[in-house]
Amino acid sequence: MAEDQSPAPRRDINAVLRDHDKELLAIKGVVGVYVGLQKDGRTPCLYVMLVRDAPETRKAIPSELEGYRVLVDITGEIRPLPGQSPSASPR
Repeated sequence: MAEDQSPAPRRDINAVLRDHDKELLAIKGVVGVYVGLQKDGRTPCLYVMLVRDAPETRKAIPSELEGYRVLVDITGEIRPLPGQSPSASPR
């Protein structure tokens, strides 16, 4: 018997992230989003990266999207490395 009663995900997690990334990034204090694994090391989830931990920001972030758990990662501000531009790509 499963303890978690949330619905099983139906779509690929990358498609779910693509469809929701703009709304998550629009939340004040969010600096990024990515696909990762929960602490069990095998269950996929979505991570929302925050500049700092703030109660109002946490309240704005859904706990799940389309059956995938949404977790918070406090990363601080994200900046490109010196000499790198955000659109730079290796040749």
